[in-house]
Amino acid sequence: MIVALMLLTLMVLIVLTLPVFGALGISTLFHYFDTGRLNVLIVLFQQTFRGLTGFSFLAVPMFMLAGNLMTRGGITDRLIKLASTLVGHLVGGLAQVNVLVSFFFAGISGSAHADVAAIGSVLIPAMEKEGYDKNFAGALTAASAVLSPLLPPSIVLVIYGATFGVSISSLFAAGLSVGVILALSQMVTTYIICKKMGYPSYPRATLGEIGLAFKQAIIPLAMPAIILGGILGGIFTPTEASAVAALYALIVSMFVYKAVKLVDLFDIFLSSARTTAAIVILAGLARAFSYIVARRNIPEIVMSGILNVSSSPFVLLALIMLTLIIAGMFVDRTTNVLLFTPIIAPILITHFGFSSVHAAISIIMALGIGHLTPPVGGTLLTTTLIGKLTVEGITSKAWPYILGLILITVLVVAVPQITEFLPRTLGMRL
Repeated sequence: MIVALMLLTLMVLIVLTLPVFGALGISTLFHYFDTGRLNVLIVLFQQTFRGLTGFSFLAVPMFMLAGNLMTRGGITDRLIKLASTLVGHLVGGLAQVNVLVSFFFAGISGSAHADVAAIGSVLIPAMEKEGYDKNFAGALTAASAVLSPLLPPSIVLVIYGATFGVSISSLFAAGLSVGVILALSQMVTTYIICKKMGYPSYPRATLGEIGLAFKQAIIPLAMPAIILGGILGGIFTPTEASAVAALYALIVSMFVYKAVKLVDLFDIFLSSARTTAAIVILAGLARAFSYIVARRNIPEIVMSGILNVSSSPFVLLALIMLTLIIAGMFVDRTTNVLLFTPIIAPILITHFGFSSVHAAISIIMALGIGHLTPPVGGTLLTTTLIGKLTVEGITSKAWPYILGLILITVLVVAVPQITEFLPRTLGMRL
């Protein structure tokens, strides 16, 4: 009874638009009220504090700061030029550039919203000027930004690993594999659409032009290379990598490109601190919530309820993924990860034999579909603001990318080798 009351209270408070951290905090108190023991309340405070102070969580503000510095550091034009020389000759040249530059930018910002803000403000008007349907340009920008939460230094992957004790290095390796596959699928989808619509392409770039564009973009591209190479090569931990990335971004933006002045740093630091504070308080309370979920055997209770619907593992997995997709339509991915992982990850691991990494990427992929769907799709709404578009207009052109994302999610869930091959090859724990 107390479990149902706790979950019902959580959902009702979220629907009533109470901040999610407040809803989490209030719902966890039911565990204390049910026991009536003061030591239980103390344990809940301790769990919350541990969630706030984990060493791995230091990576969140550092990666956030690095992304903000590089975004303000004038790297977008350089990345777009490089992408243009590499894929601009394909059918729908500028649309293909949109996907590839999002892939590049994801390795720098780690945030889908930052991706849309930096790239959409440049490429949506440019695509419209070249004759592309503006709603298609917006839909493509929103879809390609979904790559960011999968590719290192993804903030979502850092939060997942730090909160639930999964190796962040393994998550980065797995996310890289899936991110490459998703980017390729988006480029194929873009090719088919642009071929049908007759959108233009650019002349093939010469080796000299590619070399020059690469030379101009080598400094921003070096940051994800340092992060990935250092982590996967065992040179430093993800937390240490975040500090290196922040220092690198500071040097590049202030002293190399000189796009960030000393006076700008206060706003950049403040923005990074605000975002980090919102994430960390959620993660701390999610740790206390996870503690109660385990103590109350909530995954087993939920699984028993699902088994009453069907005994088929395919049906059960479909129901779990559908639940995540629907949740992603209403609440942002980071919040959903903290809300649903304590319940769903143990079910996937215990009842379906998923590894911790496979379960993590499956959950994050399913939640990501909601980024492209109304009513609260994260990148969808950001794109409407950046591109001055309507939700209805973008959604009407986004469905091929939504279907592609669903297909890749099904493959990730059904074929564990997709997520596990690279971490296993590098000797990382799953």
